[in-house]
Order: sequence, then C-alpha cells, then structure tokens
Amino acid sequence: MFEKLLKKTDKDEITEELALRILEGARDPKNALKLFEQASRVRDEAIGKDLYWSSGISQVIPCKISPRCKYCTYYARSDFGLEKLAKTAKKLEELGLKQLHLSGGSCLEGYDNEIIAMVEAIRDVSSIDIEINLGCSLSAETVRKLKSMKALSITSSLETVNEKIFSDAKPGDSLEKKKQLMEACEREEVPIRSMILIGMGESLEDRVKYLFYVKQFSHFRILNFSRFNPYPDTAYSDRPRCSPWDVATTVALARLVMPKVHLGLAAGNTTDDIPLWYLAGGGNQLIGAHVSRKPVAPGPGQQVIKVSEDVFIVNRMPVVRQYLAGMGRKITF
Repeated sequence: MFEKLLKKTDKDEITEELALRILEGARDPKNALKLFEQASRVRDEAIGKDLYWSSGISQVIPCKISPRCKYCTYYARSDFGLEKLAKTAKKLEELGLKQLHLSGGSCLEGYDNEIIAMVEAIRDVSSIDIEINLGCSLSAETVRKLKSMKALSITSSLETVNEKIFSDAKPGDSLEKKKQLMEACEREEVPIRSMILIGMGESLEDRVKYLFYVKQFSHFRILNFSRFNPYPDTAYSDRPRCSPWDVATTVALARLVMPKVHLGLAAGNTTDDIPLWYLAGGGNQLIGAHVSRKPVAPGPGQQVIKVSEDVFIVNRMPVVRQYLAGMGRKITF
C-alpha cells in the first residue's frame, strides 16, 4: 500500500491528502526507508548530489520581540558593530566560504536602515554572498533595496503555520507580518528562504500545511529544518526533545513536494544529524562555520578562530568533510 502511495507522486502532482498519508505511513521504519530512497533519488535528479558550504553570523542586532519567544535562547542582546561584522565576514571568506547568512534579532517596527548598513559594511571588504534573516523586520522598500544590492535571499522564518501554536510560543511576534514579508519577496522576485520548527507540538497535518503554504511561492528557494530543543531557563524547558526521525521524515516529504528547493538543517541539529538528513533527501547546503558571541571550546574535529574578545568563528568543515567522505559525497565549494 505504501509503495502505491509513493508511485502516485511520480505520476501525479502530490496533494495535501496524499502527502499526509505518506507522512503518517513513514512512522513505520520499513515505509520510511522506501520514502528516503525515493526522496534521495528525486534530490539527485532535481539538484544533484554535490553539496556546498554556507556559514552564519547570528545575534547581529538586538531582538526587540516582547514578550520573548518561549523557546528561544538565541536572541541578540547588543549590537554586533559594523566594523566587527565586516571583519568577521572577511574572516569567513578567507576560510574559503562563499556564503553567509545574517540572523537575529527582530523588530516589528523595522530594522530597514540597520540591515542595509550591515550589507554595505560587508560589501566594503568582502564579495561573500549574503542571506538575510531578521524576522519580519523589513519593509517592501527594503526588500527592493536588498535586491539591488544582490542579496542572495531573504528569510521569513514562519516556524509553523498553526496560528495557535505560533501565538502560544511567540506571543510578541507576528505570523501575519512574516507572511507579508514572503509576499513582498515574491512580488519583487527575490529568492525566499524560510524555516520550520519540528517538535513544537504541531500535528503531522500542520507540517503538511506548512510545506504546501511555502510551495505556492515561485521564488521559494531554501527551507531549513529546526529540531526543537528544550533549552534551560526558557518557558518550554520541560517539553520533550524532538526526535531526529521526525525531522528526517518531514525532510523526505518536503523533497517530494518541492523537488528543487534546497532543504537544510538549522538550530537544534548537530553534525551527527547530517547522515540521516542526507539519506532522507536533504540537500544541498551545509553549514561549514558559525559565529559565537562568547568563548567556546571546539568540538571534535572543529577549529575555533578568535576574531575579537567577543567574536569567535567555529569552523566545523573538517569534521563535516570526514562525515561526507564516509558517505562518498563531496563539497563543490
């Protein structure tokens, strides 16, 4: 029966009803392996097997969402500083990285001038491609300006399209404004990037609805998957950790729904999640380095590069390369 469901995705355009039946069936590992096989084949045919590096600088500007999101510990408390930001971007470029995303915090009243200044500061010293994620802090005019500055993509991290779950977890944020940002990007023909948070109490149907919501945008390019982690000192600290299986099966379904969209891993995942993600049809962007605002000890196979007293680059490319070599895969850049 499950094989018949998968065959329908080859012959017909996948529907929400069919997608939900596949996701429900994938709870059985035997079915999931068949789903992973098909999703990997679709990925290889649609966007290829080779992977590429990206990098991230988070907490680039204070988060003004109030009250704060109940699961978040990543919010920025202070300005990064334009000179320091540009220096950090240049260091990432010197490591051989050609992409970076700037993320957090957010401001419902707008961070338009601030993000333009950040991009200009980086452009003065580096040609690295820039992805932007400041929540719904950008006006349509700023979207147009960033397009003229050749921004690689603009992110609107919906996390969920279930309005109750969103408002419970993010009482100070606006799902409607996040959707409006995606609509502005679509009108301006700017590549759209988003994020889904798996394990925040959503149903399988909620996940399907999310995928079909973002699918409607013709300029949708990247969907990243966050794996819920109950961080201490947050209101959601007593909630269960999300299983990597839930992430993987949703990644695989997303590959069937959106064959050409790049499906990446975001907060809550580790390098150990990479093999299952790739097996499930994930690809093709991998994070090669990220930036910490406080001293951090390198993990196995990682390197920590000090940029300043409060900026440290965590280079995880060596350990990821090792994982990929064991999988017979390579990085194109």
